[in-house]
Amino acid sequence: MERGERPDSTDADALARVLAPRLWMVAAVAATGHITQAAESLGMPQPTLSRALARVQEELGMALVERSGRGVRPTRAGRLLLPHLERALQDLRQGMTELTGAEEGRVALTFLPTLGVEVVPALLRGFRAEHPGVRFSLTQEPWAQSLRRLTAGGADLALTSPLPSGQGLASATLHTQTLRLVVPEGHPLARERERGVTGGAAAREEFVLLKPGRGVRHLTDRLNERAGFTPRVAFEADDIATARGLVAAGLGVSVLPARPKGPLSGTVELPLRGVDARRPIGVVWPEEGSGGGYEPPAVALFRDYVRRVGPSVIPDMTG
Repeated sequence: MERGERPDSTDADALARVLAPRLWMVAAVAATGHITQAAESLGMPQPTLSRALARVQEELGMALVERSGRGVRPTRAGRLLLPHLERALQDLRQGMTELTGAEEGRVALTFLPTLGVEVVPALLRGFRAEHPGVRFSLTQEPWAQSLRRLTAGGADLALTSPLPSGQGLASATLHTQTLRLVVPEGHPLARERERGVTGGAAAREEFVLLKPGRGVRHLTDRLNERAGFTPRVAFEADDIATARGLVAAGLGVSVLPARPKGPLSGTVELPLRGVDARRPIGVVWPEEGSGGGYEPPAVALFRDYVRRVGPSVIPDMTG
């Protein structure tokens, strides 16, 4: 690569060379055993490489190569350093490959615990069948933590609910669930399973809520605010399945997504009238212009796959 020439953004070696030119010079000289050949492999004039190598050795205070006939060879110090140098360059190459490669990149994905049992494994299995070289870093966490991680740059994509507005994040809805008031069988409100109830119908009841920071809790709080009451909290659960079980045990009522396979035994699900009782589930990512303005190709590839396949995967595997 000539001086001043920008490397191809898909060439991991060239990009790594930009970050660690001195390491690459020493490695090239050691590999070829000849200054001229090393200079040719690096795409630079031989005098430039000679001066750079001399400057490195002067700054280190030790010789890394020495003359040997018409070529050069590593000194004892060079031989000791070379394996570490090669590992560093290999790590750098791998990092650049993950950053720039669509088929060998890495995707950091954060997702709701309720999506971790079936939805995320199904999406990863299908995607990896098409793109086996892509690797994933997975983090399972509640809604608020997931969005904080995404905003802070600790994740590339989030599968979560509800979907954010603003915050420098973009999103696409994959599926929308209906929220229901879930009551124990035999509860007086259970008679309204056909007609449904208004948002404030259970104002006097004790509630089973999800803990703060959970997406369903956020939606429930908004619904209660619009209905004009603050619920009396009997229990706070970590997840939707536990909340359903507490309602089935007669320990309170709750607002939860409609269960795809029908109400849990011991519970009745009532439609909520007069309110926007929906729970959108989707994929979220930093909007264009945030995160340094660069999106690794593998991340875009997986996001596009999720947007294409997610709507057929999610409906029967959540709640």
